[in-house]
Amino acid sequence: MKKHWPVTLFLIFFFLVIAYKIIFQPTPFYDWDESLYVQTGREMIEQKKFLFPVWQGTYWLDKPPLIPLLYGIILKLSFGLPPEITTRLFSLIVSVFVLVFVYNFFNRVLKNNFLSTLTVAVTALTPLFLQRAQTVNLDIFILFGWLGYVLFFENFFASLFFLFIAVMGKSLIGFYPAVMMFVYYLYTYTTGETKKKQFYKRIRQIVFQSLILLSWFAAMMLIFGKQFWVQHIIESHFRRVTSSIEFHFGERIFYITEAIGQMGYFFYLAIVGGIITLVNFFRKKLSFKDLFVSFYLLPWFIFLNLTKTKIFWYFYPAIPQFAYLAVGSLKQINKKPLTLLLSVGLVGILFYQSFIKTNVLAVSYSKPEPYYRLAIDAKRDCRSLNVLINKTTRGSFATLEGLGLLITTTKWWGDHPSMVYYFGKRVDFYYDTNNFNAIFGNPGCFVVDKDDINYLNWFKGAIKKYGDYYLLESNL
Repeated sequence: MKKHWPVTLFLIFFFLVIAYKIIFQPTPFYDWDESLYVQTGREMIEQKKFLFPVWQGTYWLDKPPLIPLLYGIILKLSFGLPPEITTRLFSLIVSVFVLVFVYNFFNRVLKNNFLSTLTVAVTALTPLFLQRAQTVNLDIFILFGWLGYVLFFENFFASLFFLFIAVMGKSLIGFYPAVMMFVYYLYTYTTGETKKKQFYKRIRQIVFQSLILLSWFAAMMLIFGKQFWVQHIIESHFRRVTSSIEFHFGERIFYITEAIGQMGYFFYLAIVGGIITLVNFFRKKLSFKDLFVSFYLLPWFIFLNLTKTKIFWYFYPAIPQFAYLAVGSLKQINKKPLTLLLSVGLVGILFYQSFIKTNVLAVSYSKPEPYYRLAIDAKRDCRSLNVLINKTTRGSFATLEGLGLLITTTKWWGDHPSMVYYFGKRVDFYYDTNNFNAIFGNPGCFVVDKDDINYLNWFKGAIKKYGDYYLLESNL
């Protein structure tokens, strides 16, 4: 810690500030990610179903089980503290470890404590990274696994652990570091940098580790059969690449635009840094090993731009890549006064973007919305909850269904899946008025919004208003 005091001080500051915000400014779980993972994790623990996340009693085959299970355990071990605090503190702790890995990973090339710390700071203060550091999500674990695998690659069991985290957190995408290391050793073997004995040893390690984790997929195929193949492999992976499923549309350069929005000036500096890195490699001033580290996360960003489904948080693992390239170009400047001046300039840009243009530490990601208050009250007063999806969403879903852009689980969540968590009992979401009409008026509670206010005209029972929503309580 004495040797690396700049990053130590920054990480302590980062943790204390975010922890203070989580503890003393608690907010409800937001839609979508948080409410999905805390609810599925809670059900996994309560129902003792550990093969996959569980949503309202049914296996959610889209995602591997590890991360929701971890959050479910945190919920169980909250010891009276609000889950909105304990689960988010868990995310923060993992995020700090991710930043430690970012520092160690890129310091292999930079070999400069200050520049490596600046890379960490740029990463940490990027809006998307900050959001993920203080919310329940999967993305922090994929980057944790990707970086940890390479950092601890020479230790078979340690690297297997990090590959396990990545794969059991994000499924097939988790194999990214194994693929990258395979490419690295294949290239260095062909160039003579890696000897034959060492090459075969490392390739066997990668293949054996991958086979261990692929055995989980084989087991799930045996247990769930075609259902697993369709939902987990086809819909959750291949269809996201080949089509804009659900509502995840976007322009062709969606992820480039997202990178510019997230990184600001550092995006353009990263392009300059990337060009300088390539020039130095071709001039034999940079080894392939350093080039590998310098561009380790770039293939992921390139892959994103080839996919049809556009989701902004997929950019998360690429954040350290742009941060490093933006800062790393300073490494090539041999004149210390100029390096110092430019470093101060980057600190100034970071301070401007993070605290003046937008105070990233003051951003709140959720608040007590009307549907949150409705679910809390309904938990106390209602034996069941039936929610009619609003008219606009019903129309949009009908259009998507006609285009074949829905998947098996699309209609599981409603407009606000957090209602399921805060209601604490089963919630039925209706996307068709005929189905809703068939149960409307039975004992229980019903939710409609302002565009379906006609239901109030012939309802007999108590009616409460929550913003644009109406909670109708029938005791018949």
